[in-house]
Amino acid sequence: MVDLRVLGPVEVLAGGTRLDIGHARQRDVLAVLLLDVGRAVPVARLVDRVWGERPPRQPRNSLYAYVSRLRTLLGALDGVTIERERDGYVLVADPQTVDVHRFESLLQQAKKTTDDHTALALYDEALALWRGTPLSELDSPWVAEVRAALERKRETAVLDRDDLRLRTGAHAAVLAEPAPDAGERAAAQRIEALFLDGRPADALREYEEVRSRLADELGADPGPRLRGLHERILTGGGPEPRQLPAAAPSFSGRAAELAALDRLLAPDGAVAVISGAGGLGKTWLAVRWATDHASRFPDGQLYVDLHGFDPAHEPVPAERAVRGFLGALGVAPASLPPEPDGQAALYRSLTARRRLLIVLDNAQDTRHVTPLLPGGSSCSVLVTSRHELGGLLTTHGARALPLRTLDEGQARELLAHRLGAARLAAEPEAVQDILARCGGMALALAIVAARVAAHPDRRLAALAAELRESRLDALDTGELTASLRAVFDASYRALPPAAATAFRLLGLVPTEDIGRAAATALLGDARAVRVLCAARLLEEHQPGRFRMHDLVKLYAAELVAADDPATRLAASTRLFDHYLSWASAAMDRFSPHEPYVRPRVDGPRPDFAEVQSDRAWLDAERASMLALATSAPEALADHVVRLAATLWRYLYVAAHHNEALTLHTTALALATPGTKEWGFAQHAVGMTLIFLGRFDAAAAHLEQALPLALRLRNDLLESMTRNSIATIEDIRGRRPEARRQYDAALAAARRTGYALLEGIALCNMGEHHRWCGNHQEAAKYLHQSGRIAEDLGSAGLGGPVLAALGSAYAGLGRPEDADAYFRRALEYAREGGNTNLEVTALNDFAATKSGSEAIPLYEKALALARRAGHLREQAFAQHGLGVAHRAAGNDAEAVAHLEAALVAYTELGAPEAEEVRALLAES
Repeated sequence: MVDLRVLGPVEVLAGGTRLDIGHARQRDVLAVLLLDVGRAVPVARLVDRVWGERPPRQPRNSLYAYVSRLRTLLGALDGVTIERERDGYVLVADPQTVDVHRFESLLQQAKKTTDDHTALALYDEALALWRGTPLSELDSPWVAEVRAALERKRETAVLDRDDLRLRTGAHAAVLAEPAPDAGERAAAQRIEALFLDGRPADALREYEEVRSRLADELGADPGPRLRGLHERILTGGGPEPRQLPAAAPSFSGRAAELAALDRLLAPDGAVAVISGAGGLGKTWLAVRWATDHASRFPDGQLYVDLHGFDPAHEPVPAERAVRGFLGALGVAPASLPPEPDGQAALYRSLTARRRLLIVLDNAQDTRHVTPLLPGGSSCSVLVTSRHELGGLLTTHGARALPLRTLDEGQARELLAHRLGAARLAAEPEAVQDILARCGGMALALAIVAARVAAHPDRRLAALAAELRESRLDALDTGELTASLRAVFDASYRALPPAAATAFRLLGLVPTEDIGRAAATALLGDARAVRVLCAARLLEEHQPGRFRMHDLVKLYAAELVAADDPATRLAASTRLFDHYLSWASAAMDRFSPHEPYVRPRVDGPRPDFAEVQSDRAWLDAERASMLALATSAPEALADHVVRLAATLWRYLYVAAHHNEALTLHTTALALATPGTKEWGFAQHAVGMTLIFLGRFDAAAAHLEQALPLALRLRNDLLESMTRNSIATIEDIRGRRPEARRQYDAALAAARRTGYALLEGIALCNMGEHHRWCGNHQEAAKYLHQSGRIAEDLGSAGLGGPVLAALGSAYAGLGRPEDADAYFRRALEYAREGGNTNLEVTALNDFAATKSGSEAIPLYEKALALARRAGHLREQAFAQHGLGVAHRAAGNDAEAVAHLEAALVAYTELGAPEAEEVRALLAES
């Protein structure tokens, strides 16, 4: 590296080694060329600057000799040479390798920079280039002139830098420099530094010395700056602290939150609290807003990091923070009151009439903040905390800004700001994966960006894979302040013992959220939920439902995994008992006429008094119950079996067939073979497989359930199993075997004495006769079933009966009656959320229509069947759409639907496949 110097002795360094550049005249020549680097210097000007009025006899020859030797010397340096240009010479080099030009460049950058801290660093870098007297060891009129000009530039730069030092609170650095010999501006800086340092007496003494000197030497009074400073000292006005840290250069997004702070802190004297979990970027947001609005607070800005939740530091006591603020406001240590209460009172007095912004970062709780609130109503306060600081909101009128995670657009913007849009565009799938796994947490995204920046050749896909494998490990930089585990750990360790236990136990929740009652059951303490929400480790994202951020949940799961297994099992048992009890109560309202299919469940039961509240609870908690059941330890096998039996009818009605298959398969694996519970689980799996179109597998399960029902003489299991077997036989066109099974199912149902079970068997028999074309016989059975439904007040039975009667009366040539039955059946289905009924009723209703009337009904049925995974009803809808479009002349649509129907019928093994093949052959 080449270093060309004139700010001191004229020197040339190559790789840190100083080169011998000859005697004084030769150095003079080099100095002239260095000062005009990149510009041609005429020979006459070179002669004048080097020798002045006493040139040698043949100056051009002497100059040529010096240039020749310098050219040889510099020729070995990379990028440096002396070239002849017209009647002169030019030194070709990068101006930044010449210290004086780098000095000028840094000063220009500092003057253009709006951030004081950055500008100060640039001034420091520029002044560090000076190694003494410029062009020392050289002596000529021209050298003297240049030296004086450079010294003036340096003096101005020092003064500009010291103004910045005072503005940024670095007054100690000003005092560390030697006292100036003269100059009003430098004297004013030193006097202000003494005042800011809490030494008003010394400041006044130096002011008087300057005033006297000005009067003696110039017969003048001090200028406006010194007079204003003198007045400020005399009236006790403190310094103007500028303590804000530099705003994060990677800050992006949060426009809505910045606007919210504008509103919250609009009036003087306002207190705003930014609260949220660790890692969301609360400090970034607070400092950004404070920096952007610093001009609103002419008396300065106070800032303290209270380290309330800091993995690397103990919390800063409020008393220490008060003393720090008093120092920033100009109070010398010797002037501090001895007691904390006195110090706090002095702090309130000094802030009572000032317009200050006070930023209290990372506060632990309300007590941490209260002693730092200013006096009067002219100051504004911005607090950040992982706690909601409810006491501050309640007793001090603070305004809250709960900080949420970044949305996907904001998160992508943050990554693009750090890594560049081109980098993101090159690997869009990896970026999407990274965004999903960081979950909008600002610190997680910043860690990802830092890791990529540290290894620019590494592909984003590799980091995404690391996040998939172990997110918390991938988001650990090895430094406490940049590790998510450490950030979460600081919040966790600040919790009271009961809340800390609750936090760990929430790591057992297998889904993204949990209801209030379930959380209370799991934790055994309702208050713990409130404490965790206040600590921003838990969020009530919907009324009565709570969730943790994914990354926080992973941390909680790591903690609970280290707990005693008995503790974990006890907590899981409490949660499972809660779900069993509440599910049983909900099902007693959802399907009140068949308690015989559900096991008895003890424990406290809620009162689902509101209409549809039972169904709403089942819908809200379905995912949680199924996830808990499928991840339960073997010790909770009985709970899983009972939960599956309890939810059987709900999952069937709501057409959650794939989820039902998972739950019932789990229950079957955990049930004891040969027991009635095992038999009912076999039936539940078999029946669910029917809806999913897997008839062979369904039959295998049902064929195990039926012999057990007969052996146990369990008429309930026999009736249910025979109905399901008959359904398979009917679908496959084996009518006699289906009739035999339906007859036996009806007989078994009547032996149980359960009216609803008999009504179901009668309805199934009616459906069977309808499929056989015996519409009159079908109507007879269906009306019998309908009377039972009416007697019981059972919409669950009445709806399917109405739909079946619609098909029967259509077959009897009574379309108006058929339409009325279908419309009533669809009302039952939609009011009761019976998706299974709705899809079959739509298909059957559409089958009684033609052309344009049928198409929208089939389309609705197809959409519902696809959502439910009901393959048979998908086949019916595709078949019907194919026929309807064919009749309407839409040949392309007809063929597409018929081909889809053929695939489904073939998979089902249904006889309708032959009819569809024939239609396709004719197309």
